[in-house]
Amino acid sequence: MSSRSAVLTPRQWEVLRAVLRLEKQGGDSCLTASALAEDLGLARQNLRDHLLTLHGRGFLNYHARPRQVALLSLTPAARAALGAPAGFPLLGEVAAGLPALADGGVQERVTRLDDILPMREGDFLLRVRGESMLGLGIFPGDVVAIRPADVAQNGEVALVLIPGENAGTLKRWQQRGRAVTLHSENPAFEPMRFPVSDVQVQGVLVGHIGLGGARRSARGQP
Repeated sequence: MSSRSAVLTPRQWEVLRAVLRLEKQGGDSCLTASALAEDLGLARQNLRDHLLTLHGRGFLNYHARPRQVALLSLTPAARAALGAPAGFPLLGEVAAGLPALADGGVQERVTRLDDILPMREGDFLLRVRGESMLGLGIFPGDVVAIRPADVAQNGEVALVLIPGENAGTLKRWQQRGRAVTLHSENPAFEPMRFPVSDVQVQGVLVGHIGLGGARRSARGQP
């Protein structure tokens, strides 16, 4: 046990073990602070205090922003202390066509991804569904790397939640004044326009991994 992990309280260890358990179970509950609080039988504010402490001590990636779903994942230090496999979390799917809920469950761990992508601690992966980003070479079934962020610059490809759907979608961000247009990279998909205040940025694209099988399927080839 490292000196850093020795300072954790029994309750904080319980929180880390619960996050690990929910990761293995899959589903989006592992990323929701309210679901974690229910699992542990803790008040949300009490849990938030533990999450902030664990984040500050380097054991938890905790991204809590106003009006957004809190993203929770264990850091390499926490996974090592718990004896869990290391790697970046593959969290589920994101729509690149019609908006659909992003599944927050950790499906698997990917090791040494930083050898090929400029990833850093806190980044996460999503598997693409839909064909709206084909112009960037992002096909259904490809994996995109996302860096958590609450703002996007014009021209960046961002993961956003659109109003009324609580839906995660991958689009190119273009803001003018108080309006934003979300552009696809496929002429078959019309731009989506919203007031900036109604659209929540969840992260920006770091890179992606193309899968040969996904490309053949998207093009209708055997």
